[in-house]
Amino acid sequence: MEWALKLIDIGKDFVFHHQHGTRLVVLDNFSMDFFPGETAILSGPSGSGKSTLLRMIYAGYKTGKGKILIKHNNQQVDIAAASPSIIYSIRQNTIGYVSQFLRIVPRVSALDTVIEPLIARNISESIARKTGKQMLDRLNIPQNLWHLSAATFSGGEQQRINIARGFIAPYPILLLDEPTASLDARNRQVVIELIQEAIGNSTCVLAIFHDKSDQKTIADRIIDMSAKSFQEI
Repeated sequence: MEWALKLIDIGKDFVFHHQHGTRLVVLDNFSMDFFPGETAILSGPSGSGKSTLLRMIYAGYKTGKGKILIKHNNQQVDIAAASPSIIYSIRQNTIGYVSQFLRIVPRVSALDTVIEPLIARNISESIARKTGKQMLDRLNIPQNLWHLSAATFSGGEQQRINIARGFIAPYPILLLDEPTASLDARNRQVVIELIQEAIGNSTCVLAIFHDKSDQKTIADRIIDMSAKSFQEI
């Protein structure tokens, strides 16, 4: 099977100038292929580079070295060297990302926040709003809250809006950073079902889950980020 995401000798370090230029190496020579229709779980203690890796793939962090290859618009693209305009297009169409925190825009309703990825793809507003309502309902956000800004919601509700926004449009690659961390059992199960549906549509899912039962339910591979060889477990 042809890969969906290919990492070649990527590395990332951080320099702390306020601490006499101390250099912290987070990732070094990480190489791995990821495939359509599979879920790879990143495992390891805090500081082992799990979230950093996802942010590098999404181009939120600049890649220190190496290549991050994907297929975008029928072409091979190296995210590590891509222009801002290409990155913008990739985020619209090829890579979805559910982070630990929802980026809240004041005075924008929860529903409008969720449907923004569809509007960006020129989906009609009527279809986008119908799809967004279905997603919010599925994630148990009460209808009487849909018109409110997400800033007024609890942490768990904000995370469900974040998840709804991340899953509302299909992506060949989906990055998930602890999507179920603040959710109860009922809503965790909804997220697991959404992931399974995405996998069924050949999405390549790269995720961080600390809940062992969730890992066991969805993982095709578990990658130990704390091991020097980044071995699978």
